[in-house]
Amino acid sequence: MRRVLQVGDHAPNFDLASTEDVILMLRDEVPRTPVLLYFFGDAESERARADLLELKGLELDLAKAGVKLLGVSPAALDGLKALQRELGLGFPLLRDDRKLSSSYGVAEGEGASETAVMVLVARDQRVVWIANPAPSAGEGARAALSALPRVSSTINYPRKVINRLVDRWVN
Repeated sequence: MRRVLQVGDHAPNFDLASTEDVILMLRDEVPRTPVLLYFFGDAESERARADLLELKGLELDLAKAGVKLLGVSPAALDGLKALQRELGLGFPLLRDDRKLSSSYGVAEGEGASETAVMVLVARDQRVVWIANPAPSAGEGARAALSALPRVSSTINYPRKVINRLVDRWVN
């Protein structure tokens, strides 16, 4: 029996063809930014289209949080490119070889085309959040953002170090 992916697990790597005509690899993406994977089945389903449009509306919020969004579907790459153009999506869609969705615990078979799954992978390539099945894409993306580990961007230098730097800059 296959083990189900859990929060805290190491996220399986992938190298998949994208609508940007490049091969995207998780191991290349996560050192730079967390990655939110949106798995969807049938690219022609109303649910997938509505969710993709909802994610398109959240692209700016995801970018501000430093999260890269990737859509993943078993649909043909030409169909994904057409869908990306039609919906005006600014994020890449990946052609799933079914091995990837299986390794992430995405259901296959009857009804799977209507099921969406979202997985947030942190910069250390650990899974920090999973929605299987995902509610709506917008709710899922907001929940994923709240699950992101907070990294403090402020560095607390001692006052004398700051004063010395200011003196050098002024003089």
